[in-house]
Amino acid sequence: MRSHAIALTLVLLSLVATGPAFAQMTDECPHTPTVASLRECVQHAAGAGFIDNAGVAQSLLAQLDAAQAAVDRGQPAVAANILVAFSQELSAQAGQHIAAEHAVHLQLHAQHVIEALGG
Repeated sequence: MRSHAIALTLVLLSLVATGPAFAQMTDECPHTPTVASLRECVQHAAGAGFIDNAGVAQSLLAQLDAAQAAVDRGQPAVAANILVAFSQELSAQAGQHIAAEHAVHLQLHAQHVIEALGG
């Protein structure tokens, strides 16, 4: 799991230069570190237009549904791995179909969830 945290940190650092909105953010996500609250963030971002492609939003939500199912089965390591893939998709779509500052927020939130899962 430590390698996942390092990978996510590198992804986040690569997004630091995406704009001034990041400078206003902190490492603290105001949301509960759960898959459900991360799902709410994705839904909010899509509804507000920060994710401008329905297919991308649907793909992210499907990954979160899979992560929640893994949590429900008592497989936190599997859920954490799914959240790493979720973060990689965020990185790929940042500045494309996801507003960069929102991709960073979602990645921070995902990292908090991974940590809460024991990662």
